[in-house]
Amino acid sequence: MQTAVLEDFIDQEVVDIKGKPVGVLECYWESHSGKLYLGIKPKGQDTVRVVPGATAEVDERHSWVQLGFDASRVRTAPLYDCDKELYPKLEQAADHHFRH
Repeated sequence: MQTAVLEDFIDQEVVDIKGKPVGVLECYWESHSGKLYLGIKPKGQDTVRVVPGATAEVDERHSWVQLGFDASRVRTAPLYDCDKELYPKLEQAADHHFRH
C-alpha cells in the first residue's frame, strides 16, 4: 500500500479482518527499512496502537481501512505517539505482537 493513499484515510474507520469496527486511523509511519506501520486509535481509548500495515487494505467504497488482524489484538498492541518518529525496537515489538 502506498502512503499517499493512506493520507486520504486519516480519521477514517478501521475494521478488523472480519469487518468488525476497531477504531480510526490516526497516523502512519514508514520505517527506514520501508515497512509500513499504522497508528490506530481504538474505540473507547485515548491512545494510539501501532499495527503493522503489510496486510492492511483500503476500501474506498466503504471509506475504511481493513486490517489483517482481529480487533482484540489491535487493542493490546504497543502504544505510541503519532507525533514521534517510529524507532526499530517499537517496530520489532509491534511485529512480535502480531506474529504470536
